[in-house]
Amino acid sequence: MFVKALLTAAGLCLAATSANAVTYGGTFSGLNESTPNASTATGYGTLRIVGNSIEVSIAYSGLGSGLQAGHIHCCSLPGVNSGVAVGFGGLSTGSTSGTIVRTIDLTVASSFNNGFRAANGGTADGARAAFFTGLSNGQAYYNLHTTNIGSGEIRANLALVPEPASWAMMVVGFGLVGGAIRRRSTALATA
Repeated sequence: MFVKALLTAAGLCLAATSANAVTYGGTFSGLNESTPNASTATGYGTLRIVGNSIEVSIAYSGLGSGLQAGHIHCCSLPGVNSGVAVGFGGLSTGSTSGTIVRTIDLTVASSFNNGFRAANGGTADGARAAFFTGLSNGQAYYNLHTTNIGSGEIRANLALVPEPASWAMMVVGFGLVGGAIRRRSTALATA
């Protein structure tokens, strides 16, 4: 009985970690750059996959000089530079604080940087598949480039953020595991 309850709870916990996890997030910092810098700028960004599109949402503040560009880079491990995969386009350059909100259709070839698309089959489908794989492997990051630090003042490495339903499933799973262990301990103590 104990083993069955434990396996059921473990299954719920495992399901919770993979159930509809389509949101990624990261905290911006100069220390996240591949050559860390002393920028005191901060920010947080999320990237949500919705079908074949992504919803980009970034809030940043305290840049040391005006914003010049913003991109999503892929596909390398945190602390290592990689090429631009997707640009934001149409940024209000020169700002030191603000937000960036975009929905980007990844079925359109021009949504991808030419070099990234060429390196991944030359099509939007190939680039999108490589990008989604990079995201799921923790190999994508946001980078905000400024006038004074053209290589990137602050960077946010993107990591999976569980959906609220996943958190609920994890809490239930942990509760079941705890309950099973408690029942097992009580049964052993009275035997």
